[in-house]
Amino acid sequence: MTALKRLSYITLAIVVLFSAARLAARADVNDPRVIEAEVLVTADMPQAREPANLMVQATSWVGAEHRYVLTLGNFSPWPIPALRVFHRYFSAQSEQDELTYEWLPDRLEPGQVASLAIELPPDPLPDACHQLEIHIADGLDTFLVDCSPAGATTVWNVPLTDEMRDYLSEPALTMPEPENGSKLGIHVTANSSPQIMDFVRDAQPAIVVAVGDLGWLADVKEESPETITVARFPQEDQTIKGDPVERAREFVEDHAARYLANPGVDYWMGWNEPTIDNVEQMRWYAAFESERTRAMAELGLKVAVGNFPAGTPEAHEFKTFLPALAVAKKHGGVLALHEYSAPTLLDGVGADIPGLDGTDNHGALTLRYRFWYDHYLRPNNLVLPLVITEAGIDGGVLPPQETGLMGWRDFYKPEPGAKAVEEIPEYATQEYLDQLSWYDDQLRCDPYVLGFGIFNVGGEDSQWKSFDITSILPNLAELVCAKSLAIP
Repeated sequence: MTALKRLSYITLAIVVLFSAARLAARADVNDPRVIEAEVLVTADMPQAREPANLMVQATSWVGAEHRYVLTLGNFSPWPIPALRVFHRYFSAQSEQDELTYEWLPDRLEPGQVASLAIELPPDPLPDACHQLEIHIADGLDTFLVDCSPAGATTVWNVPLTDEMRDYLSEPALTMPEPENGSKLGIHVTANSSPQIMDFVRDAQPAIVVAVGDLGWLADVKEESPETITVARFPQEDQTIKGDPVERAREFVEDHAARYLANPGVDYWMGWNEPTIDNVEQMRWYAAFESERTRAMAELGLKVAVGNFPAGTPEAHEFKTFLPALAVAKKHGGVLALHEYSAPTLLDGVGADIPGLDGTDNHGALTLRYRFWYDHYLRPNNLVLPLVITEAGIDGGVLPPQETGLMGWRDFYKPEPGAKAVEEIPEYATQEYLDQLSWYDDQLRCDPYVLGFGIFNVGGEDSQWKSFDITSILPNLAELVCAKSLAIP
């Protein structure tokens, strides 16, 4: 077959194919390929007068199954980065407990819609109502109630309030690319090696976090004046009991002389990794940190409040801590958090936390802080500087059945059950350096982050020896300097 004939046959086949498609599209109602569809409801819709609104449609679909179909439409000029929809289905005449469902839609761009079908019991409850709580950010909510009979559809036009518009129109806190120099720093439990000050001189790190013996921080400020120093003294009594205001005043009074004797400290932490199990305990701790901030301000000192452990607090608990952040911001303080993950620093990134929807740039462990800033601090005008006072790999975040692994060195044992090796293989060191560099770049996308302290330095012969990074301080200095040189 000649090439010309082959081309002719192919052309003819394409023409027949497209002709058949056009005929199918124009098929009449008697054509067996046409499926008759029953029109259930048609209604006129009034024109939405507001230029920015959220369209919400709810349809009670009663068929072989009973479903409640929700559709959200973002008809505003701005993306909605995170939504939380809480659905309650209940009846005043039924003893059956209310049914609840939480929906966390993905980011809605302008003009984009999202839908979800919620399965309900086959038999609709008598005189039932649906309540929808739609959450954009803290304090930016709307509540809708649908008591229409089963089989009905309801459409709401939710105008965006001025507060909602202000929140959505503001630039995102997290920038698309890293900016400025490295935010990598170190956490030191003991100034036990000359390599520590060598690192400070060579890297001029963003932060240094220290515990206990703090006099050497004056040397840090002399060698690297721009380095931010954060410190605390060990505290044994961290029980949540008594009057929080009195406890805070006593705490500051007990340490005041040592605070004033260490002018090399920029921000003072209080407790370390407080145990918060419920909202009431968080309310007590917020009152404690608020009063500690005021008492320290009277001494001319600034504080780092919070210092929560990795993976905490929960969303409803953090909201209760906002009053303490307001006081800290007023007095020039910062928020302090710990962020660990395992087996790598990237594990948990992209995961949601209960009650809040995130993106690929949020995390349940590392990058968890972005939930707090995006959902709570920005809408409440409480964006204050952040210091990650401890960070790294910690097997303590893993499920109980995987216990036994602690710091990053434990994850490079030669074989299961062996002790942590003294000399970590070069490839393992590079893997950890790469993860720390990735984390550093993530924090460089957030201008409000002052820096993070890698845990730990100075614990070669302590309970923290599996975390120790003393031997790789020269590598870390090279990493920091390389990013500084890369700044245009």
